[in-house]
Amino acid sequence: MSLPPAVIHTALATAYTPALRRLERTRDLRGNQARLLSSMLAANQDSEFGRAHDFARLTSVDDFRAAVPLTTWDDYQQAADRIAEGASGVLTTEKVRLLEPSSGSTAATKLIPYTATLANQFRAGLRPWLADLYTSHPALRAGPSYWSVTPAASHPQRPSVVPIGFDEDADYLGPVAGRLLSQVFAVDASVARAETMDEFRLRTCQGLLGAEDLRLVSVWNPTFFTLLLDWAADHSDAVLAGLPARRRVAVEGLLRDRDWPAIWPKLHLISCWADAQAVRPASELQRRFPDATLQPKGLLATEAIVSIPLERAGGAVLAADSHFFEFLTLDGESQLADELAVGASYQVVVTTGGGLYRYRLGDLVEVTGHHGVLPVLRFIGRADKVTDLVGEKLNEAFVINCLRDLQVPGFNLLVGTSDPVPHYVLFTHSTSPGLAERLDAALRASFHYDYARRLVQLGPLEVRPARPDAEARLLAAQTADGQRLGDIKPAVLVVGDRLSGVVGQEFTPNS
Repeated sequence: MSLPPAVIHTALATAYTPALRRLERTRDLRGNQARLLSSMLAANQDSEFGRAHDFARLTSVDDFRAAVPLTTWDDYQQAADRIAEGASGVLTTEKVRLLEPSSGSTAATKLIPYTATLANQFRAGLRPWLADLYTSHPALRAGPSYWSVTPAASHPQRPSVVPIGFDEDADYLGPVAGRLLSQVFAVDASVARAETMDEFRLRTCQGLLGAEDLRLVSVWNPTFFTLLLDWAADHSDAVLAGLPARRRVAVEGLLRDRDWPAIWPKLHLISCWADAQAVRPASELQRRFPDATLQPKGLLATEAIVSIPLERAGGAVLAADSHFFEFLTLDGESQLADELAVGASYQVVVTTGGGLYRYRLGDLVEVTGHHGVLPVLRFIGRADKVTDLVGEKLNEAFVINCLRDLQVPGFNLLVGTSDPVPHYVLFTHSTSPGLAERLDAALRASFHYDYARRLVQLGPLEVRPARPDAEARLLAAQTADGQRLGDIKPAVLVVGDRLSGVVGQEFTPNS
């Protein structure tokens, strides 16, 4: 017997409120973080990694930072491969329950080990968010929700003794919450087993359109949802054929007119990425649903949960009850969570119960304030998203700021190419005159880019028109490269001649 949505959502809000109160009442942030680190080191001192770094003798945060170097995924690739083959006790003493795929900077796909402890650490962050969400937005309790589902067809296909991939976002919340939420899902989780992408899209769109009382949409990439909406309109006959007669009659004209607010008049909140390179696609999604609240997600990576949005904090606060955090200054100095300065930017370093130690997550955050002792963080870009054709070292966060300052609207992708000589091409929907010269001048604020241009190591920047469907084509190309549909991050800066043919015209010398 299914329970009413209001009963389920109220039960979850009530169950998770103590976690929210505990997080907000944090007083000794440094002490809490130190105790969290100590418990992880003690639990994993007999793992291969723990023995190699003598976890048994480490008694303080300073001991830990002295004994364990900063790491990147390259330091874990071999360990992850061994875990997939069935090895145990490699990074943690706990059993690895599954390997969750994630896109990487140096590896097309990373397989992140998930243990019971890591799952609990994620829940320690997600529960306060849900409690705050249902408390601050009580209208969400009255109807169904859409939580993004990843089709199994997009999981990497490789031999593994350990299962690969969650099916849906709600899996992060655990089996009890998952069973409760499944009763109020607009789209049944079984769509993850669709054999083709078109079947996945069809069933997803039919579920969404059938949910006339839809209240919440939770996705990662806002482009994922806008493209799903466009697909529904472009394939309206097939989508409508699967709806109950009454609902089909009610939405047929609205779907063909792409009148999204009229299709879901009670949609109250959309949760998605909305910072850095996601600002433009999030704005487009907000344009389609002007009366819905768009809540930027906190910083949640496959490897770790870093921050969670809280309405009363005015942003996303550090998930201080989840993992042990360090933050690198621009000079590479390691700061602890209680040492962060408002207005400063840092790279995130995390130690988790899944076996990542002093792991450079690759994300840059800015501290915008404090909520009690908890820093409020805003994602500003990827520290490791750097292109380097001839030593120019362009960083994506810098490129995003340049495009923002120049007020370049619409789709933008800056592609580094070596054909016929090393240079950059901006594929854009903008028709602003003189854009190539203005963007080149803005990029020259970067010393290395300016130096490469002055030495003529880099040719002049070009501007080329992007295809009308460039965003959809880019998403398809990223999926084909092994990244998971639904959590692919919007891209602004890439290297690769192949992508020129994906989003714009093929490169031809002197064209």
